[in-house]
Amino acid sequence: MNLLFICSRNLWRSPTAEAIYKSHPEYSVKSAGTEPSARIRVNAKLINWADVIFVMEKRHKGRITEKFPAETEGKVIHVLDIEIG
Repeated sequence: MNLLFICSRNLWRSPTAEAIYKSHPEYSVKSAGTEPSARIRVNAKLINWADVIFVMEKRHKGRITEKFPAETEGKVIHVLDIEIG
C-alpha cells in the first residue's frame, strides 16, 4: 500500500511520518508539501501514486483537492490535525 504524507513545507511533519513508516514491510511511503517553498512539492504524480493520503491540517486537504480535483477524486484523505506550534 502506498502512503503519502503532506504538510506545508515538507520539512518536519510529513518527513517525520515518512521516516516512521518507511521501514514497514507492507507500506511504500513518500512525503511532500503544499507550499512553493516545499522541499518536495506535492504533484499529480504523487497523488496518483498514493493509495491513502494523510494531511497534517484541514487546509492541506483543501489545497490538494482544489489544485488536483481529478487526481484526488475517490482518494482516501485523512486529516491528522497536527498543527505547527
